[in-house]
Amino acid sequence: MSTGKENKSVAISFRLTESEYKPYKDILGHTELTKTEFFRNVFLNKQYTFNVKERRPVDYHRLIFYFNKASNNINQIAKRLNEDNKKGIISQKTYEKGINELITIQSNLQRLLNDC
Repeated sequence: MSTGKENKSVAISFRLTESEYKPYKDILGHTELTKTEFFRNVFLNKQYTFNVKERRPVDYHRLIFYFNKASNNINQIAKRLNEDNKKGIISQKTYEKGINELITIQSNLQRLLNDC
């Protein structure tokens, strides 16, 4: 009996027709699973249902980066508006207009994120 981890040295391969592959292609197209991960689970683990993470858009991480930057800037603007309003530097009308604009930006960003 081996005490170390066994290497995956045996390759198994087979071909499918387009119609045979279609159900798997649809599943793989909506998940982050690779073909290898998927078929290993099916054949070795007899796993026929999957709890999978849905595949993210290609630019998902870049979008999150920019949304985080925008969110930080929005918070800074809101803080400045609040401080200036409390000091009487800006009028109530200007303050309310700025807050409404920030709310609109926040809503648009949230809608865009939900669409991803």
